[in-house]
Amino acid sequence: MSSPLPLAGKKIAVLVESQYIPGEIKIYQERFAGYGATVHFVSRLWGQPKLRFYSTVEPKGENVPPIEWLEVSLDVDDIDPDGYAAVIMTANYTSVRLRSTEAPSNNSTAVEVARRAPAVHFFRRVMQNPRIIKGAPCHALWLLTPSPDILASRKVICNTVVLADVVNAGAVYTPCPAGTPEEKQVIVDRDLVTNPSWKASEALVDAIKDLIVALPPQSQPEPSHATAATSGKRHILTVVSEWGYWGEELVGPIDEFDRAGYTVDFCTPTGKRPNAIPVSMDPDFFDPPLQRPVTTPEMAARVREIDDPTTVQGKRLESPISLADWFPERPYFATPAFVRHLEAYNRALDQAVQGVEKYDAILIVGGSGAIVDLVNNQRVHDLILAFLRAGKPVGAECYAVGCLAFARDMNERISIIRGKNVTGHCLEYDYKSGTEFVEERGRFLDFDMGPPPYALEFILRDATRPDGAYHGNFGHPTSVIVDYPFITGRSTPDSVLTGQKIIEVLDGNPPLRRWGW
Repeated sequence: MSSPLPLAGKKIAVLVESQYIPGEIKIYQERFAGYGATVHFVSRLWGQPKLRFYSTVEPKGENVPPIEWLEVSLDVDDIDPDGYAAVIMTANYTSVRLRSTEAPSNNSTAVEVARRAPAVHFFRRVMQNPRIIKGAPCHALWLLTPSPDILASRKVICNTVVLADVVNAGAVYTPCPAGTPEEKQVIVDRDLVTNPSWKASEALVDAIKDLIVALPPQSQPEPSHATAATSGKRHILTVVSEWGYWGEELVGPIDEFDRAGYTVDFCTPTGKRPNAIPVSMDPDFFDPPLQRPVTTPEMAARVREIDDPTTVQGKRLESPISLADWFPERPYFATPAFVRHLEAYNRALDQAVQGVEKYDAILIVGGSGAIVDLVNNQRVHDLILAFLRAGKPVGAECYAVGCLAFARDMNERISIIRGKNVTGHCLEYDYKSGTEFVEERGRFLDFDMGPPPYALEFILRDATRPDGAYHGNFGHPTSVIVDYPFITGRSTPDSVLTGQKIIEVLDGNPPLRRWGW
């Protein structure tokens, strides 16, 4: 027998502004309360302790109802979305008002200015947590259209006023079957519930309730040095340099894995906490080869969050798996008693590769630090080979793709990407100076490395020959290549797409095996 209060103890956040519809608000208050949940109204308070918002006046026949007022004392900047079971953006023109922001200074900054509106930023954070159920009735998707990477491919329905904006942002408009009553028209796509009108508010509440009830219990992390990020059907091992990763190249794919409900473990060469390269957290950093900024204010904030060990996201990187403790070091060929040492190495290697069984794929994160402690790291090569021999996908970004060029069976000594198609940091994007490494938090090498110590493009061109190829796709906004079992991303702008393609390789219908060339 189901509980009469299935949402007992749960909190629901409802974003509101002026021109809200009183009937919709009443349904949220009463129907969620009937399920045992508490509703909190949230808005942008513009520095005030509380504000009053007025309703839309809707004529009913010849009678015009009086204006109603709703007082709100919770600011969207001050609440933690992870504390809510669901977040709902109200219908009508409240989303338009919550998107209000300063005018951009030029065309190139227009989208980022729109994304910086507090409610837009908040709802984007909410969308990145698959355990928070989202409600977007009527016009509410206007709050998401500045973030096409979040809205893309989501099945939705909406008011026809916003339809073009929603489709242009990559969503899939999905009308209800013909004959569906207006008050029953809702579309559910995983953790997102939409409707075309506030008149389907009761159906929206019920769909959200059902999704909350159906969520599996939050799993507890295993008592080991491996830190699980989220519970899910897939398990990804993410390898990160201790000498500086480029922020978006970690955050972009991880956000996609989180959205898919995957579990993510982090691994570094010696178990030290990885740190982001400082300029990758700076939205004002001007990339010399590209002649433009490459980090959005939003992404810079996400990177600062995960780089800060005091935040919830930052704690995910606090105790990474030590590859040195997991995989053995191959002995020198000239070492005394080499045969005995080699036998011991192979015995330990056989034991180490068993730890790969729990994972579905591996991703090696890029950035200049990968040049130092990942690309020519024998343990990293053995780890990659273990995934390949187990028939599992291998992903790498930017300079970390160099790991694939050098990983090879020591009997054959042929690169594992021979005959394959890959991408990676192209020559046109290489710096002439300013290559930075981070040895530990707040400490840098005290000399300018100049350009990267090797041209990755040349290495990849040689490693893939004679039957494979390197694809730089210079001049194209993104470059991600899938040549199964490898998924490679060229550079920073390709990070989110790299994560998406790994997901499609694992769970596409059919699973992705070739893409991008």
